[in-house]
Amino acid sequence: MRNNRNSVPFEEMAQVRAEYDFAAQPNSGEMSIAAGEVLTVIRENIDGGWMEGRNVRGSVGLFPEAYVSPYQATRAPQVVMEPVFPPAATRNYDDEWEDRMHSCADQFHNNSVGVVIKQTTIQFQEPIRNSVKSSIGSQPRRELSHNSLDYGSDRGVGKVNKNINRFSNFVKSGVEAYVIGESKISSPITERHEVVAINGVIQWKPIAQYYHCVVDKPKKESKLKGLKSFIAYSITSSLTNINVSRRYKHFDWLHEQLSAKYIFIPIPPLPEKQVAGRYEEDLIDHRKHILQLWVNKICRHPVLSQSEVWLHFISSTDEKDWKVGKRRAEKDECIGGSFLNCVTVPQTPLDHKSIDLQVERFQRSVKTSEEAMRTMQDRMNMFQKVYSGPVKQNWQKMGTAFKTLQQSFENDETAASRRLTDALAQTYSDYHDIGQVFDAHTKNDMEPVLENLYSYKGVVQNVPDIVNVHKQALQKFRDSEGRLSPAEAEKMKQRIDVMSYAVLAEIHHQTQEKVEDFRSTMSTYLERQAAFYRDVSEKLSNLAIRYKS
Repeated sequence: MRNNRNSVPFEEMAQVRAEYDFAAQPNSGEMSIAAGEVLTVIRENIDGGWMEGRNVRGSVGLFPEAYVSPYQATRAPQVVMEPVFPPAATRNYDDEWEDRMHSCADQFHNNSVGVVIKQTTIQFQEPIRNSVKSSIGSQPRRELSHNSLDYGSDRGVGKVNKNINRFSNFVKSGVEAYVIGESKISSPITERHEVVAINGVIQWKPIAQYYHCVVDKPKKESKLKGLKSFIAYSITSSLTNINVSRRYKHFDWLHEQLSAKYIFIPIPPLPEKQVAGRYEEDLIDHRKHILQLWVNKICRHPVLSQSEVWLHFISSTDEKDWKVGKRRAEKDECIGGSFLNCVTVPQTPLDHKSIDLQVERFQRSVKTSEEAMRTMQDRMNMFQKVYSGPVKQNWQKMGTAFKTLQQSFENDETAASRRLTDALAQTYSDYHDIGQVFDAHTKNDMEPVLENLYSYKGVVQNVPDIVNVHKQALQKFRDSEGRLSPAEAEKMKQRIDVMSYAVLAEIHHQTQEKVEDFRSTMSTYLERQAAFYRDVSEKLSNLAIRYKS
């Protein structure tokens, strides 16, 4: 590959294939890519692990280098376009929570800084260093990566080069500031978490009191005298037995807060947004199931289940108290890289080479699992279409054939003919019912599997970004170590170890979650499959008996 795009004929430019989906942040110069898509490289080795490339539609933009692999092709399409980097959009955040069909991630004040990690990828709003505001509210908020020398006393001033690439997640998440010692918390830390080693396994400190939440009773409500309507979901926690009512946009806001704060934890995805038909019964039911999966994962996570913003979300019933907690979350300084200041880890130093191997092994496992899940999703979708379409229709058409046969015997007036026509009439009815059972099977038995696959896919799509930020932090230490004094190098290594301990703890949790999720999902699915076929078998056996009498 070549870095000088003007000196390289377009047909000689290298190409890469996207291994993962990546959703570009609006107005950032980034470009969305889809797994399997072939891209032509314009520039590579951009600071922060990015590439600039062009897709087959002629769009140009930045995408993460970790998301692609080399691709051999004969010739790229002859399309030439210059990249366009639009200015950051200026929007006003709706503090009164007016009903909108876009997420709170799109609501930013001008000259704001914030960390935005969307449902499928980790993305960050561009820092603007004039007047630092909250990414969601209008309250002051600490900048994630400081340029001033007024922050920190042990960062090795003048010896550690800062990454000035404005597109780097490593920079915009505040991890670089933490690694080089420029992350400073001005307010008391109220939320702390611990990484422990149990029987040699590095993990988050286990939950002392497990609890669960139930998402139920979706209800259509309205405001402004019926001009605006929405669906509110009831959430009841076994921790407090308090029932709260939350709209989809409240979940969306919470997702933004969790994603911004817990940089090394892949937050599960929320259900997709949909405008057309958004109050249809099937969509409401589907959303409720995905939201239930979402809160289940939060409740099982040793860190997220103890998160202050989450606990506020499931317990606040007073409007004034809700707004106070909401603004407190939006002013939180311990977000992104600064969250690591809230984490306590074992004193045992880590071997970076060993950590690299463990992280790479996890990344390979995630990639193969994601490919396997995609195959399972495709097959399950095919089964759904076949069962609810041709299979259902063929059973019911066969039933109609039995009905026709019944009518042909009705002209006979013998007792034996009447018994036969009764059996044929019952066969018609049961075959029609079996067709309906196949249709219901796609929703009752297959849909939960697809919903779990959707949830898992949404989680693992964040993993490449997390791994890439971790790799950049390790590389930052290696590049800086020789320029630091022994004391400064030791302090930097301690901060790197805190980050690595957190990453290893999360790897352990995600691996356990994957095993438990699919053990439970497949067990339930196969039990329902068996019950489904027993039901069909019983109907057919009873029909056979009618023909023998």
